[in-house]
Amino acid sequence: MSTEEIFVAVYLAGCVVIGLLAARKVLSSNDEYWVAGRRVGPVVNAVAIMATLASGGSIVGVMGLAYARGIPATLALFAGAVVGFPIAALLVARPLRNFGQYTITDFLAWRFPSRVIRLGVPVLIVVAFTVYVVAQLKAAGLTAQVLLGWDYETALWVSTLVFVAYVSVGGMLAITWTDVVQGALMMLLVLGAAAMLLADAGGPLDLLDRASTAAPALGQATESPLASQLGSFVIWAAAIPVIPHIVMRVYTARDARGARLSLNLAMIAYSVIILAAVLVIVPVGKLDFPGLAEADSIFHRVIEARFPPLLRGAAVAAVIAAVMSTTDALLLACSSAIAHDLIERNTAKPLSQKALGRINVAVVWAVGLAAMLLARHPPALLTELYSAAVGVLAAGLFVPLVAGLWWRRANRAGGVAAFVLGAGTYLVLQLGLSGQIPPLSAILFALPASALGMALGGRWGTAERAERLDEVAALHRD
Repeated sequence: MSTEEIFVAVYLAGCVVIGLLAARKVLSSNDEYWVAGRRVGPVVNAVAIMATLASGGSIVGVMGLAYARGIPATLALFAGAVVGFPIAALLVARPLRNFGQYTITDFLAWRFPSRVIRLGVPVLIVVAFTVYVVAQLKAAGLTAQVLLGWDYETALWVSTLVFVAYVSVGGMLAITWTDVVQGALMMLLVLGAAAMLLADAGGPLDLLDRASTAAPALGQATESPLASQLGSFVIWAAAIPVIPHIVMRVYTARDARGARLSLNLAMIAYSVIILAAVLVIVPVGKLDFPGLAEADSIFHRVIEARFPPLLRGAAVAAVIAAVMSTTDALLLACSSAIAHDLIERNTAKPLSQKALGRINVAVVWAVGLAAMLLARHPPALLTELYSAAVGVLAAGLFVPLVAGLWWRRANRAGGVAAFVLGAGTYLVLQLGLSGQIPPLSAILFALPASALGMALGGRWGTAERAERLDEVAALHRD
């Protein structure tokens, strides 16, 4: 067994052990399983949020996107996520934490009571997040294939079994413990690699100048239409406040202040990682490997060519950590959407804690294995793949959530119309007109459609009860 394989084996075994240790505590309580007992401090939560968002798609896919589409297009997407964090901190963190439930469906179904919301939102989450998981598994498979020499499908099986094992039994507590380790490992690897590469290159400005001279498209936006760049920015700015694995992190905070602080700290950490990857590692990769057919493999090629075995093992572990830190949260969000939102909330008789625990475990395994099968033949460019999946959630959930929290005229009719028109418009354009409109631009039509649905509902629908408006107002108080 090589040095790299030993490093990775120890790391993966440690994650499974953490899940088994957490299982002793979480399977007997929904609060422990879904939101880690609501006692996660702001610093720990910030690292976990950063790790959750800085996925295999972020570490591997963002570099592949920059390599293929250029740095300007990539920074447009990245800037959207950075803007999304303060939007989430300002508009949703306090009231959602004060609401004190488990999922975004819990709030939307309470604010806009309707079977369309209660059933439609979790179904949309499961579909979108299954695609998101596929992107993460591709990143893990590519990493093990290039740096360890494993067969791609073998890497998929090993990665999936480890993810599913510790998430299914350890819940949010195991995810929090592992995400802190994974987030620290990601930061050390990416920042350490960037620092070592800069030491050889003579400084960031010189590196960017040489790379853009050798490959002018790297510094230009010509490879990506303006509508795609704007669309990717809007997708992530609107998605951060509503995507379930971030919302669940808000619920894990000790209080509303901690939730807001953790989002802001996570923004800083995420920004540092992405800037180091895009502005240092990608230019080096463009100079060393100017004609890669598989853009998403650029990070692996740089690590393979520039670093010794021990650091290559750390790189494999860091990318798998990035994949795991997002995939575990995605799997838990899918589990909550099915087990909590669809099954527990729609059964005539309350389910026992033991029955719920079995459902939780079964759902995580089912979603994980389904995503693994889909990941056997994934599309190119990870970041565009999972951004398109996240876009439908931004299109359908952003307006109902923000209006439901802040607009007194928001009502049931408006919430349902905003959800249906936003998600529906996005899916019609993204799937029905694929190839006829710029990639990721569907959100530019879907969000206005969602806002129009909310406005029409507020104008013509039945006004919300004064009691419910008072309850919403109470969520904004400290």
